[in-house]
Amino acid sequence: MKLNELKPNPKRVKDSKRIGRGLGSGFGKTSGKGHKGLKSRSGGRVRIGFEGGQMPLQKRVPKFGFTSRKNRNTEQLRLSTLVSSGILEVSIETLIEADLIRNSTKKVKVFLDTDSSTKMNLKGIHTTASVKKLIEEAGGSVEV
Repeated sequence: MKLNELKPNPKRVKDSKRIGRGLGSGFGKTSGKGHKGLKSRSGGRVRIGFEGGQMPLQKRVPKFGFTSRKNRNTEQLRLSTLVSSGILEVSIETLIEADLIRNSTKKVKVFLDTDSSTKMNLKGIHTTASVKKLIEEAGGSVEV
């Protein structure tokens, strides 16, 4: 048996309604659409969201939330990610090359999630106080 030899289940597939084929068919004249009204017209349908003139739901419900434009270009990094990447001279350019942040990123902040750090030099990258302390104890430096 091949895919092109499969036939549909005859109980599942119904014959389509043949409308507009004379009065004797049961779907002649108005073709099952009744008399007049929007649904009887060609292209006659109610657009999505229209509630008959009542204020639609998407307009009744208040707008929600706030998206900061500053956050589009800001990213956070875990210290463990930096340690595992093995980069010694860390800057925004090297992070983009290592595919750790997006190309559009302008500001990066490193936060603490591990107890140990390797010696690394951070340039132009913000850190929390605890990360700065950990890196400097390991013999590295942090320049913003």
